Amino acid sequence: MANKLTYTDRLQSYFEAHPQQWIDGLTLSERGGSYGWRSRVSDVRKRGLAIKNRQRSLSSGRIISEYKYVPPEPETPRTLF
Repeated sequence: MANKLTYTDRLQSYFEAHPQQWIDGLTLSERGGSYGWRSRVSDVRKRGLAIKNRQRSLSSGRIISEYKYVPPEPETPRTLF
């Protein structure tokens, strides 16, 4: 039997495929399950991914939460002299 991807795996893959992009909670709930997706974002953070969060107000007064994966900076080679 093949390994089944968990919702946390799906969220992690989605974040990694969309680095530096703000993603709204509705989109994440579609990929990470409508119930518990916030906990799964936390689980992705525990796996070592840097996930930022912000809240944004729309002109209608509605507030939405957005999340962004910030990949690590590539290491620059050091010179020895």
